[in-house]
Amino acid sequence: MNILIVEDDARIAHPLQLHLRHEHHQVEVAHDGSTGLNMALEKQFDFILLDIMLPEMDGLTVAHKLRNAGCNSAIIMLTARDTIADKIAGLELGADDYLAKPFELSELSARIKAVSRRGREIERPLLVFEGLEVNQNACIASYRGTAIKLTPTEYRLLTHFLANPAKIYDKQDLLELLWRHNTSINDDIIKTHMKGLRNKLKAVGAPKDIIETVYGMGYRLKHNA
Repeated sequence: MNILIVEDDARIAHPLQLHLRHEHHQVEVAHDGSTGLNMALEKQFDFILLDIMLPEMDGLTVAHKLRNAGCNSAIIMLTARDTIADKIAGLELGADDYLAKPFELSELSARIKAVSRRGREIERPLLVFEGLEVNQNACIASYRGTAIKLTPTEYRLLTHFLANPAKIYDKQDLLELLWRHNTSINDDIIKTHMKGLRNKLKAVGAPKDIIETVYGMGYRLKHNA
């Protein structure tokens, strides 16, 4: 895989680069946020390992700009800031996972593999259900032609539902799909994102129960809603 490391501390960036090259990845390094952003926009990387505390442009801003530009590279945030608020901020801005420093190189490798598996779970570029549509190539969601403005997390939730329209997802399923390994993220955040997603679907004319709650089991798309 092609991996970009955006890390200003050479004592961290260099061992990461050596480790990942040893695992047969192609690796490039940027030492500030602006350079990392430009490199990621000019070349398609499979993974971006992105520090939060960076000179010139912080990692959260880089992640936000990349997602707004349509970059679909997997992003793992690397940071010493290990609070729940920081984790949620990174994930909301489009990060796929979050790894707090210090970490073992073997854990990083495991995270990369896990996020890669997660990405392969959904392969169809166009997902359609009862008037809902997600174009994964363009990262656009719509209902009967009306665009739906979603956060990155809401977009990923909707994509998983449309990829498996008959499946019932419980909260643990969704936590595993969206925030694998982040054990400090609890299921209350699923309720928050589900409420936001449902409200946005309703606002564009979708039935309020197009994502229904199956009591005692979880959530699923409702056929013939």
